[in-house]
This record gives sequence, structure tokens and C-alpha cells, in this order.
Amino acid sequence: MTINRSAFAFSWIFICWSVQVGFCQQQDQRALLNYENLTIDSAAQRVYYEQRLYRNPMIGLLELSQALAKPTTTEFVPLYQGVPIASYRLGDAWQTNLLSRNERKAIGRLIPAGPGHYKVDFRLHPDMVANFGYKTDPFQAKISLLLQTQLYLTRGLVLNLGVLFPITNNYDTQPMNIRPAPIYLNQFLALSGQDFLSGSVGFFYSNQYGVNLQYRRANLTKPWSFGLEASLTGDYYYPTKGIYYESMNRAMLLADVAYRISKRDITLKVSGGQYLYEDRGMRIDFIRQLYSVEVGVFAMKTTKGSTAGFNFAVPIPPGRIAQSKRARLRTTEEYRWEYSYNGGGNNVGIRYRVGNQLDALLRQYHSDYLRQQQP
Repeated sequence: MTINRSAFAFSWIFICWSVQVGFCQQQDQRALLNYENLTIDSAAQRVYYEQRLYRNPMIGLLELSQALAKPTTTEFVPLYQGVPIASYRLGDAWQTNLLSRNERKAIGRLIPAGPGHYKVDFRLHPDMVANFGYKTDPFQAKISLLLQTQLYLTRGLVLNLGVLFPITNNYDTQPMNIRPAPIYLNQFLALSGQDFLSGSVGFFYSNQYGVNLQYRRANLTKPWSFGLEASLTGDYYYPTKGIYYESMNRAMLLADVAYRISKRDITLKVSGGQYLYEDRGMRIDFIRQLYSVEVGVFAMKTTKGSTAGFNFAVPIPPGRIAQSKRARLRTTEEYRWEYSYNGGGNNVGIRYRVGNQLDALLRQYHSDYLRQQQP
């Protein structure tokens, strides 16, 4: 009788253990679906991967390390558009290593590139332009919903495209017609361990089309960074039928320097140069990173006047809606919005958006910002 009871108890424990192991393995497999272009280099004890689901890279890094159950000596190398950013080692001995030019060439030979290694990824992205405080119309807003996707053509080169669905508009006279979302090519390059370049051409946000170039020198283990941005653009507009555009005659040239206060995840940034409409001046930003959220305040003075305001960047829940090995539908990993108190007045320091700005992108991969989030 004792033997039977012992055998029964052992069998029950084994069944429970098997079910738990099977469940954990299933959970790990589901988690791995969140990642693309996943490459494991056992010899170098490195894992290369790309994730577009989480705004905060640390969430993806921790989830992947748990799903792979790799030893703590493994280094993780996140990719952006197929380009490696840096290598990170988790644990008490947290370490961030910059990648040299030769290392990047070797990684390029190891990691595949092209559309076959990425999901057909659709994301829902809200877009809003607003003014507050007019006596006749206290809240003026143009709100739309964008359905966007990206086509990975080769390493670093991505075509961004989509469709815009208008929801409401008492901000301007633009018709409520379904039209293309911003469509542009972007080439992202990492020239060395701390030199990054982004070039875009096409139709951008804020009804500007043209060419945009950004350079940033950012050591992801140090507090200082600086950048340059130059562009030549013109207006475009979608009437009820067709497209209307003007010549590319608006030059923008900006430079900035930023300093990061690591203990508080605060970045102080001073920028200046020529904005749109030949408006020249300077701007000061105070930016705080709070886990997956970024908030900031700014003030600026230009030849057209002075202004101040705030901005923020947040992920939009619920994130992943449905996905398989080949396709995914999700909400956007980042919604970024900025408001200045005279946004509809003198157009002080006006600029436009081109997807991710280099400084905002690289700020997310700074070593101290990620390290301080370790559990």
C-alpha cells in the first residue's frame, strides 16, 4: 500500500512538472514570436535580434533573455532596421560594449538582411494636431488614424508607407478624405561605435516632402552627444482628388548638443540654427525618461518671436493585437506629440517629423537608462 501511494505521489508530481515545463516552453515560444531576424552566435555567445513591439528596448531584452534561458555571460545585440546598435550584458556585471567598424562588418556577414527575415507588420498610429485657447473655438483639432507598415528592402533601408483615415477636423480646411499616410525611404547607418547617420526622402509628416539628413555622435556609455540635421523640403497637400505640391525651397539646418544626467534619466539639450520659413534661433529642452514614457518641456527664441511648451512620447496600448510567424497587427510602439502655446500664431521654430529622430532613438539605448531598469 505504501509503495502504491508513493508511486501515485511520484506520478502526480511528474505530471504536474511535465505540464508546467510544457506550459513554460509554450510561453517561451510565443514570446519568441515578438522578435525578428533572431540570430544566435554560440561561438561568440551573442544573440542578435530586432523587435518593433516595445518602445522601451529593456522590455524586449529581458523578455528575450528569459525565453532563451541563456547563461548570464551571453551578450545581446539589438538591431534597428537590421543595423546593430551596441552589445549589452545583463546581470550584476552589467556591461555595454560599443561596436567598432570592423565588428559591424563581421556582424553584417553573419546576420541576414532583406524582407524575408521580417514580418509583414501593420501598426495603428493616432495622429493629432491641436490648438487651445481661442475664444471663438477653444479646442481646434485635426485627428486621424494611420495604418502603417514597413518594407525592409536591405540592411538599414526601409520603405515606410500606409493609409490615413481622418476622424475629425476643425483645425484647418483640409478635406476629410482617406489618403496616403507619410511615405518615405529611410536609410539608417552606424558608421562606427558612436557615429550614426539617417537619411530620408519622400513625403513626411506636417505636409512636407523632400530630403532629410541627420548625423549624431553618441557614445551610449557617456553623457555627452551632439548632432546635425539638414533638409530641403516643400509643401504637399492631398485635395479631394490627386495631389498638390510646391517646389522644394525650404531649407532647414540645425545643430544640437545634449548632456545626460544619468541618475535621474534627464537630458538637457541645446539646439539652434535655421528652422522652416527662414526662422533662425535657439531652443532649450529638458527631457525626462520614465520607463516606457518620455516627457519634456522646452523654450525657444527665434527671429519670429519666443515660445514655450511641452512634449511627450508614449506607447499606445494594447500593443500586440494578433500575430503569427509571418504577419502582425499591433498598435504603435511610440506616439509622440508636442504643443507650444502659440502654435497657431507666429509659427515660431516650426519643423516637421521624419519617423524617429536620431537623438530620441539613441536615447532609448543609452547604457545607464537600460541598466537602471534591471530587476
